[in-house]
Amino acid sequence: MRILIAFLENLMPNNHFILYATANCHLCEEANDLIQLSGAYLHLLVIDIIENADLYARYEFTIPVLKSSLTDAELNWPFSLESLRVFATINQ
Repeated sequence: MRILIAFLENLMPNNHFILYATANCHLCEEANDLIQLSGAYLHLLVIDIIENADLYARYEFTIPVLKSSLTDAELNWPFSLESLRVFATINQ
């Protein structure tokens, strides 16, 4: 699974974003809803951290996390609609 996730991340165009999340996480659902409501057109790949030990160890206590594939910058939860828009604009 680790190889598949790395492969998917490397295939992403520069303007893509990754949402690190997991199933049954209400905060992750809120973050995804906020991303959809933001009006920012984001190419989004959602990766479930539970399927990768390295990602789980890194993000276990900080999910949801939005990451730019262009700059590797991360936006940790909680984030507001405004901070999301700024992050998306700066990191596209």
